[in-house]
Amino acid sequence: MIPKLTDDAVSRLPLGSGRAELLEEIMTTVAPDRRTEATPPRASRRTRWTAPLAAAAVVAGLAGGTVWWQQHGTTEPPGRETSMAARLGLGEGQAVVLDAPGWHYDGLGDGVRWSNGDASLEITTYAAKDYDSYVRDREYIVDPPAPGDPIEVLGRPAQMWAYSPTDHTAIREVVNGRWMELRADGVDRAGYLALLGKLRLTTDAEFDASLPDGYVTVAERQATAERILQDIEGVSGAALPPGRFASFVDGEAEDRYQFGVEVAGAYACAWIEAFENAVTHHQPALADEAARVLGTSRQWPILVEMDAEGDYPEVVWELGDGVAAGKVPDWYREGLGCP
Repeated sequence: MIPKLTDDAVSRLPLGSGRAELLEEIMTTVAPDRRTEATPPRASRRTRWTAPLAAAAVVAGLAGGTVWWQQHGTTEPPGRETSMAARLGLGEGQAVVLDAPGWHYDGLGDGVRWSNGDASLEITTYAAKDYDSYVRDREYIVDPPAPGDPIEVLGRPAQMWAYSPTDHTAIREVVNGRWMELRADGVDRAGYLALLGKLRLTTDAEFDASLPDGYVTVAERQATAERILQDIEGVSGAALPPGRFASFVDGEAEDRYQFGVEVAGAYACAWIEAFENAVTHHQPALADEAARVLGTSRQWPILVEMDAEGDYPEVVWELGDGVAAGKVPDWYREGLGCP
């Protein structure tokens, strides 16, 4: 029996940790059909996430934790809860780590994900009101439909089903108004149960300490973004356009490449939008300044650093070339993940 295709397909989209890869996927699939100004970027060198093209329609709105504000609007950005405790329905200050050899943290989006080669374990979380409908949905994984095998996850009852011999999922009961689904791909039943047994509740501080080298923690986001922007401004000679600022306080822990996408993308988006606005309002001096700033993008330190790992820098550089030629490709928002 083929399992029901429902909102699980959407819940599995990699919009959290795979932001840069998803944007690059758009650039190499969707955008080429729309582009006439330039050749496509190279094929991506990053392989951690692949994404269905259905995600392209929503990625622009979900692409970053960056919050943009205009001078005439609110002077301070409102905070939003981004801690793992809030995302997973844990107690205040709690987080989850996976103490399994060979497995490493691979992203915090709607939940948390770990990987080990081609195998992965992902925890996603949902509101209590959706618990019954999701359980009923998962009961159709088997034929005839049936409750999942009773297990325990992080000290609470859960139900487990198998999509295939190497693809398992479990739904943990509601706690603090939320419930978890834990899905692993690339491990058999015994391996899946062993992984669940290696999950452990801990503190935010211990979770941060468990992150791989090179990750930007939640607490480090704003300071790291300011350093990256200072380096860019040292090359471009310009801060963000007048009336713009970007806050990077809210968001997830990310590796430096992903975080570089947020920061460099926010800066590039702001100056492309400034160029468009200047052209629209017949302000040639402002348009020239925006084109000049974007023309320095090949020297932005963060993009030079990122170029060895992926193709996002080439997207920025190609857009900068387009602006210098007086054209703004219509795919730039999708390409950069502009808010």
